[in-house]
Amino acid sequence: MKKIFLFSFAALLIAITSMAQPTRRAEKKMKLYNYSRAVHILNRAVEKQKYHDAAIPLLAECYRMQNDVFNSKAWYAQAVELSNAKPEWYLFYAQALRTTGDYSKARDMYLKYAQLNPSDNRGKLFAAYCDTVTGPWKKKVPGFEIKIVNNINSPQSDFGPSFYAGELVFASDRNTNVDENNYGWTGRGYLDILDSKPEAPNEFWGDMKLPASFKGKFNQSFHDGPATFRGNDEVYFTRTFRDKAKKQDKIRTNLLKIYYATGINGKWSSLEPFFLNNPDYSVGHPALSPDGNVLCFVSDMPGGQGGTDLWICKKEGSGWGKPVNLGPEINTPFNEMFPSIQSDGTLLYSSEGLPGYGGLDIYSAAHEKDKWVKPTNLGMPLNSSFDDFAMNYAPGAKNGFFSSNRPGGLGNDDIYGFRKLDIKEPEIIKPIEVKPEPSYIAGVVKDKTSGKPLEGATVFIYNPNGGKVYVLKTGPDGSYKLPVDRPADLTVKAMMPKYIADCEPFKIDEIKPGTTLSAPRDLLLDKLEVNKTFKIDNIYYDFNKFDIRADAKPELDKLVKIMNENSITVELGSHTDSRGSFTYNDKLSQNRAQSAVDYIVSQGISASRITAKGYGERQLTNRCADGVKCSDEEQQANRRTEFKVLGFTAPVNVLDQFDPGKFNNGEELDIRLLPGGFFYPCK
Repeated sequence: MKKIFLFSFAALLIAITSMAQPTRRAEKKMKLYNYSRAVHILNRAVEKQKYHDAAIPLLAECYRMQNDVFNSKAWYAQAVELSNAKPEWYLFYAQALRTTGDYSKARDMYLKYAQLNPSDNRGKLFAAYCDTVTGPWKKKVPGFEIKIVNNINSPQSDFGPSFYAGELVFASDRNTNVDENNYGWTGRGYLDILDSKPEAPNEFWGDMKLPASFKGKFNQSFHDGPATFRGNDEVYFTRTFRDKAKKQDKIRTNLLKIYYATGINGKWSSLEPFFLNNPDYSVGHPALSPDGNVLCFVSDMPGGQGGTDLWICKKEGSGWGKPVNLGPEINTPFNEMFPSIQSDGTLLYSSEGLPGYGGLDIYSAAHEKDKWVKPTNLGMPLNSSFDDFAMNYAPGAKNGFFSSNRPGGLGNDDIYGFRKLDIKEPEIIKPIEVKPEPSYIAGVVKDKTSGKPLEGATVFIYNPNGGKVYVLKTGPDGSYKLPVDRPADLTVKAMMPKYIADCEPFKIDEIKPGTTLSAPRDLLLDKLEVNKTFKIDNIYYDFNKFDIRADAKPELDKLVKIMNENSITVELGSHTDSRGSFTYNDKLSQNRAQSAVDYIVSQGISASRITAKGYGERQLTNRCADGVKCSDEEQQANRRTEFKVLGFTAPVNVLDQFDPGKFNNGEELDIRLLPGGFFYPCK
């Protein structure tokens, strides 16, 4: 999300006529930055021999621009094997490999790109960065502990934390009216500014309350956020517009602009534009110093080092002085973004161009004797091979929040809590080490229908501190057991071929030597069988309509996940109650079933694996037939959405080949080796 919302936004100015070839239609959508629609077209085209080779690099590019690194990597792996492979495909493949932590193979692809395009120094530069990570940085001592933040993250993008009046403020593209206001680049909603209070006042390391829309004249029908504050008196934030933007060919490109307002008796004044807003370049990601006398921001204005740079303006009277580029010590020829200024003047920001683990990494730079000290990479676990950005300390604390799209989170971008560790020098005399008795966590995996234990199920246990996943196999009694040595917020997921997976958070607050902690509940796997029907909960439609509402999409996403993890073909059936005529209910239910199928196909499931069936009122679950007086609850029981397994099939492409059985008991994995969103949704 952070790269997508950087500085390039597009909207349609003219109507586009349909073209015969699907790859040409997809390219037209890509030119309009409507990557979500292009993916939908290309996923169908790639299954046809006639368009297969042409569709592969286009799919790879769409996923790259959507920052979907796992799908991008899978398709670029095929693209570089084509006879007409272009040099840049090796570069993009290397970037995806590096982002997923495969530094050795990424290094090879970077050097291959350098060989094919020797005039571009990116190949050798990033190959050297891979060597840095696998060499000297292996000995780095972690300076922080991190955790995913409860309640504030969503299945969409949540990022850009800042603080206002004892609250956490951030940007999110969760949108309750996403069908009416949809951003074609991602297929999700537009950015809004939200706020959340900690459960205990000013205790930002603890749990947070559910967020709400930030009060004021901020959230409009396009992207708003992130924001920055000077106390309770002033706010600056990023906004994009559909109008007054530069035009390239027949595409309108919307630029980022900064707006501000002042607080008056708890209310915000009218919004005012920042004096550097310009139709020829972007200014965004504002960050105020705590005293409000310095504003740092990101821009691609002329005079920079390349890409997007960090700039500052200093307060002069009631206005701002001229912008000053922070120079080559901070900026690179690539992209720098998401700054924050701390109380001691330290600058925190993210960069693609400095030595790092991959994607965006977070750096710290001090300002001493009128110059910037060389930035320091803040290391793991704060940084990962994915995008890590927008770090900000809570006022007066050693903890705060940052954003990341690393696997294991809830959505595309998630907000994580961090806490700085006090790293002490080792003792000169080492005490005699007395190992405590081991402690364990344990649980059981069962068949959901029969209640019998399942032998041979694969159990994945994820610890976000360190990003490690432990693999276990259940015994004859369906049990699993893992030694633990410290408190952690774990997630446990069980899988088995031809079963629906189940997962559960496992919070460990205290470890007592020699004890075994039992899982909160048994993991229950529901067996997939031909002609077996499963109800999809919480799929609601507006009266007399069949559009998929935003609140239904998380439930349909669960079916997408089941189909990604199991090679099945299904029928999606929609049922109505008996009110209305047979003909009307048949048509309405068929339209609703087709809408749900269209959504699932748009998420990457092949249309050949799912069909829509409207049953109308023909399969009622109770007595409520025509003419029978029933309660609303009885009628609601008949209005339902289900899916039925039609058969099992071989995986249709490389994206469907995740096999939990290939992992061994006792194996330890990096979270990045698992598919994106592997542990979502776990409640």
